[in-house]
Amino acid sequence: MIVRTEAIVLRTLPYGETSLIASLFTRAKGRLSVMAKGARLPGSRFGGTLQPPSCLQVVFYYRPTRELQTLSESSFAQYLPELGRDLEKLTLSLRMVELAHALLPPEEPMPEFFETFWQVLARLDATPTRAWNLLPWFQLRLAAALGFAPRIERALVEQIGPEGGELALASGQVRPRSADPEPTQPASRAALRAFAFLARTDPDTALRLRLSSSHRHELLQLTEAYLHHHIPEGFPTRSGRVAERLFETLRSGS
Repeated sequence: MIVRTEAIVLRTLPYGETSLIASLFTRAKGRLSVMAKGARLPGSRFGGTLQPPSCLQVVFYYRPTRELQTLSESSFAQYLPELGRDLEKLTLSLRMVELAHALLPPEEPMPEFFETFWQVLARLDATPTRAWNLLPWFQLRLAAALGFAPRIERALVEQIGPEGGELALASGQVRPRSADPEPTQPASRAALRAFAFLARTDPDTALRLRLSSSHRHELLQLTEAYLHHHIPEGFPTRSGRVAERLFETLRSGS
């Protein structure tokens, strides 16, 4: 079966001396892996397309009994030039694709979330300011797509005082501090209100959110802890160069 579809490149690994294995999140088939034969050779027909987080039009041969499909064509469907020039944007996008590669179920079409992912990469590339807001926004959309959207209650959010409150990790409820024995993540009022705001808003409105560097750091801790609580096995840790660059961005306040 020949499949032609849009795809986001999540990860690539060298195979042999000349080929690549690419993890793709596709509109038609969900997350899957493909073999790109000869992709590392000079003048390869795949060119430089197979780099995260490229947004492509791809053609591959699909057999449901195979874990590795064969890629025959790939070309850019959405250009993201700023992601290659802006360190902050590149770092944020790489964290998005890392989470998608690790947490999305294999070969399960998720067209609504695919469209969300496709559009958030476009917004990340285009926005002149506050690009960082799109990472926690994306993480909360990912949580919703995986079946555990935060349960936000406005009355509880408004009750959080200057001393701060907590995020209930099981439900995603943002609330004042309580004696409830369930796992929680304490945080400042500003970070918790930002979490609740991003859980309910669209990406364009999310870009208007203004937070200090310290509150952005707290917000990231909340979204990461929430995802990790629900999917502890295989959760990708913030390690290596990607995490180092991300926290450099946070510390700089950019």
